[in-house]
Amino acid sequence: MTNCLAPLRLELAVAAAALGLVTAAHAVELNPAAVVYKTPDQFQWRDPTDQVAINQTILFGDPNKPGLYIYINKFKPNRFGNPHYHPNDRFITVIDGAGWKGSGPVVDPANAKRLPKGSFMIDHALKVHWDGTKDENGAYLIAGIGPATNIEVAKATGSFTGLDPDAVTTKTPDQIEWKDNGRNRTANLVGDPQKPGLYVQLLTWPKGNNFSRPHSHPNDRFITVLSGTWWVGTGDTFDPANLTVPMKPGAFVTHFAKGVHWDGAKDEDTTLLIIGEGPAANAGGEGAR
Repeated sequence: MTNCLAPLRLELAVAAAALGLVTAAHAVELNPAAVVYKTPDQFQWRDPTDQVAINQTILFGDPNKPGLYIYINKFKPNRFGNPHYHPNDRFITVIDGAGWKGSGPVVDPANAKRLPKGSFMIDHALKVHWDGTKDENGAYLIAGIGPATNIEVAKATGSFTGLDPDAVTTKTPDQIEWKDNGRNRTANLVGDPQKPGLYVQLLTWPKGNNFSRPHSHPNDRFITVLSGTWWVGTGDTFDPANLTVPMKPGAFVTHFAKGVHWDGAKDEDTTLLIIGEGPAANAGGEGAR
């Protein structure tokens, strides 16, 4: 009987150890004074049933009031809006599907410019533009300084002949300029993180247990995980194997000013969209980012 039970006890011990590791991994908690996050299933959409042609979730701020705002608009296929403009610049990243863009008062979907997932655009203040979708969904992450009022203008007849660069700036993924930045790669889309003012930046952590060291920033930063799994820890103890929480694609993360944190990638490349107000200087050890 003893010999028969020995293998079973070994199996139970291994299972218990594995369960303990899983439980420990799930028990990791980030310091909420340094980092908070929301997963996509926690977003509060204007229409929880998602039946409307345009749905919206506000991630930060209030687009109708002064100050920084960040929100997501989701679009059903085959819808185009009227020509309009905004009082302030808007900075837009296509995070799903594709959008189609035009400028001026002529809404001409047949000749609009397609902007696939990963594209970036700027709707310049007081300049008329329009956009929509064709045979696929689209989703935009939109940031700017409010208020972000839509002011519609009358449609005109004719053909759209191309984007006016004074009204709309666009970059498709192949046009975004990346640079090596030590342990990671960055692409500054708007502004300069090292200078005062609003900035929008892409950052990719290459896979391979590639992490920053504990550090902080002087101002809040707002991060959306675009691809891969981003691993985040807080506090001065650097232990990626045991003290990190995984952030899956779509997660929205806030780094609070002066909150100590550290982060990076493990077994897959991770790309982040970072929005904040500079300067975003790091206070921390070697390799901080």
